[in-house]
Amino acid sequence: MKAHRSRHAFLPSSFCAAALAVALASPLAAAPAKPAAAPSAASAVSAQPGGNGIAAVVNGRPILWSDVDKFNMSQEMMLRSTMVDRNEFEEKLAEVRKSSRETLIEQELILNEFEPYEAGFAGKVNAYADEEIKRNFVNRLYKGDRAAFLKDLNASGLSYKKFYENQRRRVIMQMMTGQNVKVPDYITSDERDAFFKKHEAEFREGGEIKLWSITIPKISDDPAATPASQKALAKEIRTKLVNGDDFASLARTYSQDSKSSNGGDWGFVSKKALSRFMADMVFALPAKKVSEVRDVEDSYYIFYVEAVKPGQMRPKEEVDAAVERGVMEEKKKKGYDEWVNKLKRKATIRYGAK
Repeated sequence: MKAHRSRHAFLPSSFCAAALAVALASPLAAAPAKPAAAPSAASAVSAQPGGNGIAAVVNGRPILWSDVDKFNMSQEMMLRSTMVDRNEFEEKLAEVRKSSRETLIEQELILNEFEPYEAGFAGKVNAYADEEIKRNFVNRLYKGDRAAFLKDLNASGLSYKKFYENQRRRVIMQMMTGQNVKVPDYITSDERDAFFKKHEAEFREGGEIKLWSITIPKISDDPAATPASQKALAKEIRTKLVNGDDFASLARTYSQDSKSSNGGDWGFVSKKALSRFMADMVFALPAKKVSEVRDVEDSYYIFYVEAVKPGQMRPKEEVDAAVERGVMEEKKKKGYDEWVNKLKRKATIRYGAK
């Protein structure tokens, strides 16, 4: 096995939260990795997560669980600096943690692809890295005060050399992705129509739904109750609702939230009246259909959307621009996945045991 050359030195620090978020963020944030399939016994490498055990070996180079931990910490700090909704933050962080090992594997594969071009493009990469640091950190965050930037950087325990190498990796990742992921610079009418139909509700403002809910806490006042028994109770209630039982009666009997005395009736609510996490969940539900039991934090939820009041469509030029951006992002994501999957097929990847 080759000596470990850590390309994943994502080191958390206490200096300038915004700068750290940018410095440590994955260069592939716009193209999140899909969770890896469970490795076969033949491909597993003995290791323990959390520490210096081996998370994966990519073409002979190990990725340590400590690398994965540092990556997760950096992503958590980035999310904390950009999100205010707790539920949304926790949902996104769970997604990041689920796919972080695979993300680092993809980064290693892409960096491997660059090695044959290192000598010819080193100057260009270095120039771009210098410009990124100057524009995004010294100028934007420190108003041109390079001395203050270096002072905070040193105080964080992160050397300029490590910081610079991290930015250099980001530039390489962006260059290689741009070079290998080619998508048409146009969209067809069918693509436009399909995207609009799928996301139509997002292009409307002021829409409302008539919402009903039942909340079953995982831990109740009954000492004999367990999260498993509470989930079974929620499923039993849902079955009764599907079979025609009255929602309000069941809500008054079983639900434990602020709407239970009102039979679970929220009336008509807008997205703005709910947290983003809840709004995204309930506004995606079809009308006149009882939802599945939703497991969210410390409770199980059942929702019912009685009616929908569509909001007013945003101006046509805004919608057209948003649809075009959305279609192009989907194409880029598809192109990225196809390229990375090709790299994986020709690579030797072994996964460490969790």
